[in-house]
Amino acid sequence: MDKYYIDGYNLTMSDVKNIIENNVIVEIADEAVERCIKSRKQINKWLEKDAPVVYGINTGLGNLKDVVMPPEDHIKWNKTIPYPHAAGFGEYLSPIFTRTALLLRANILCRAYSAVRVELINRMLDIFNARISPAIYGLGSTGLSDLPPLSQSVMAVAGLEDAKVFYNDEVMGAREAYSKAGINETFDLECKEVLAQMNGSTMTQSIAVISFLKFESLYKKYLCIVEKSNDMLNKRQEAYEETIRFAKDILNKENNISCDNPLLFEKEDGSYEAVMGCNCSNTQVGYVLDLLSIIIAEISSDIILKMKDTSIVKKNKAYYLNKELKSLCMQVSADSIPTKAGQEDHVEFSYTAARKFEQGVNILESLQEIIL
Repeated sequence: MDKYYIDGYNLTMSDVKNIIENNVIVEIADEAVERCIKSRKQINKWLEKDAPVVYGINTGLGNLKDVVMPPEDHIKWNKTIPYPHAAGFGEYLSPIFTRTALLLRANILCRAYSAVRVELINRMLDIFNARISPAIYGLGSTGLSDLPPLSQSVMAVAGLEDAKVFYNDEVMGAREAYSKAGINETFDLECKEVLAQMNGSTMTQSIAVISFLKFESLYKKYLCIVEKSNDMLNKRQEAYEETIRFAKDILNKENNISCDNPLLFEKEDGSYEAVMGCNCSNTQVGYVLDLLSIIIAEISSDIILKMKDTSIVKKNKAYYLNKELKSLCMQVSADSIPTKAGQEDHVEFSYTAARKFEQGVNILESLQEIIL
């Protein structure tokens, strides 16, 4: 069976498509292993006696951000961190989104700026390669770091008691699924390894990537439907395609962007410094997904003009779907729910933009089925 080696720098949407569709086994590239081992050594130094206080590494979180956490307490404490953040509800996200998120996050961690152990990345890939998907509720994110969905993913990776997954088209306890798949039922997360999975917008990115890949195929069908078009429509199509290319570039770039807090950067002397920047947001992804939602509504109107079937039922259904798509054109990425008593003062809605884009793509597919 073919293999793909992730290194944190070169994963494209085309690669994701190939990996998912052909069940390609994913492993860590050798150079990524070396980087991760090197940066992890710095974490171990900061756990030694008399080390400086470094947030998220030898401290607590939230109100305990300045309180030093003894190294021997980290594993026990890490089992509790995800629970208060995993406040999801509603229906589960599609398994393809949650499984792809494991792949994307593992790839990002290969960059070594989060300084996690190689063993954690291997654990995530073991779950991915076994075709297991964390069962994650679709609602609950405030936009910041996709915190609730990613916290639920952390629980699945660790095999915590309450974690559930999709395996062989069934929802079951994570431990039960891992046992059936021949994977260790639990995995102890060490210092920094919960934060490194919860920080970031990886679930947003996963929904965006998978939905965009589907949209690309629908756009090709759209071009076939309206192939004999007037000059005005051709001009609009040029605008569509320029925007689509722009969005694709953004999404490909975001597959390989470190999003965590703090990040570790190597200094000239070979040691590392922890940089605080709240690198959790992919605002730009929300912006382009809002643009793509507008394009979906526009091309649905183009398609309706090509309807040949005079059936009232089909026409009414097509017009209804077109109106639904127009209702999804309202931008959401500029909205915000401040969190942490205003400490996080702008928490954009990229996650909501991704869910809205996903919905639009699915409606466009239904519309095309009516026309075709």
